[in-house]
Amino acid sequence: MKRKIVAFHQDEVSDWVADLDCGHAQHVRHHPPFQTRPWVVSAEGRLSHLGIELDCKICDEEPRHVSKRRHLVRRYYDELWNAWDVSLADELLAPDFRFRGSHGFETRGREGFLAYLKMTRDAFPDLHNRIDDLIVEGTKVVARLTYTATHRGRIFGIDGSGAKIDYEGVAIFLVGATQLLSGWALGDRYELMRQLGIITDTQ
Repeated sequence: MKRKIVAFHQDEVSDWVADLDCGHAQHVRHHPPFQTRPWVVSAEGRLSHLGIELDCKICDEEPRHVSKRRHLVRRYYDELWNAWDVSLADELLAPDFRFRGSHGFETRGREGFLAYLKMTRDAFPDLHNRIDDLIVEGTKVVARLTYTATHRGRIFGIDGSGAKIDYEGVAIFLVGATQLLSGWALGDRYELMRQLGIITDTQ
């Protein structure tokens, strides 16, 4: 099935990966003479390939219920978090949604979760959650993430500093029939604290 390229990212060994509009990803390595894609090694080349369609074998082979769970988690990040569209909470989250955030806070219910989201947005208004991997196993979905943002508001007892942050994390979701039942995000809090200047490498 043909799917459009919507973004690119590098995997853990620095190979380039195309993110497709279906929520799947596909390597687009440049390894001459076996694979020749010189465009992928430049920002201009990757930009010129946004919107180009690739064959997604996962879409052809993956069961429908697995694709739906993957898509639900992708919407959670792309629309609820990255676009800050809080109106989607009732659609994407179960009423009793249980959540543990990568900042160490725990919530239960949509209201508590939205309070956490607002706190995070106040501190990092340009926060972006990039999905590097999505793994579906039964009713659980695991996302490997990279978080990027600018520290603009108060969090962890310190005011906005303008510091640029870039750290990684993993989140595990329990998925119901049409909504997320729980989410547990574990970010590299040490690296976040270091980039905010709260701790130093000598501590």
